[in-house]
Amino acid sequence: MKIAAPRLRATLDSASPDPDDIADEERLLDLALEDVDLSDLEAEHLELSGCRLTRCKLAGSDLDKLILVDTELTQCDIANARWSDAVVTRLAITSSRLTGFAGPGMSLQHATIRDSVLDFGSFRFAKFVKVEFSDCRLQNADFVSADLTGAVFRSCDLSGAEFSQVKARGAVFVDCTWDGAKGLGSLAGATVAAASPIDTLAFTSAVTVATGITLAHPDDLDIR
Repeated sequence: MKIAAPRLRATLDSASPDPDDIADEERLLDLALEDVDLSDLEAEHLELSGCRLTRCKLAGSDLDKLILVDTELTQCDIANARWSDAVVTRLAITSSRLTGFAGPGMSLQHATIRDSVLDFGSFRFAKFVKVEFSDCRLQNADFVSADLTGAVFRSCDLSGAEFSQVKARGAVFVDCTWDGAKGLGSLAGATVAAASPIDTLAFTSAVTVATGITLAHPDDLDIR
């Protein structure tokens, strides 16, 4: 699966927008933002295109129907943000904090999320097309009813994650941690690969628990 990288201009205009100056349907184009605090920003139909955000704060932001195109976010704080029905195309997120992030109904195409924390993140009814999570922590993340058919999870911690009612045919999971993950019966059609036999056994055990099957030794059964 080839994922297209964000397409940014060689030179971007430096900017430090004030949250109070960003209105609904605002367009931020071809900008470089460094150490900008946009915490708790609220806006509808905001568009960021061709932007690079470094060490920026978007924690607690509520950006309904956000449009995010050709954008890079590095070492950003997006914890507890809510981006409902966002449309995301060619996005790269690296070494960022997205604890408690909520993106219900969002659509992601050609996106990479690397070395980031997304514990308790929620992606209910989201759609992933050519999206890769790599070296991410997604403990207790919520993917209920999400379309994961175009997603790859590589070396991710999915402990306690919820996968009930997902669409997973074509999804790929490589060397992931599954302790306590739920709804694994919905991953029909996905590919799970593990370099270690121990990790393979851990996933098998997690599926067994998730589907309500009990494994036992014959000597432990009293069925005579």
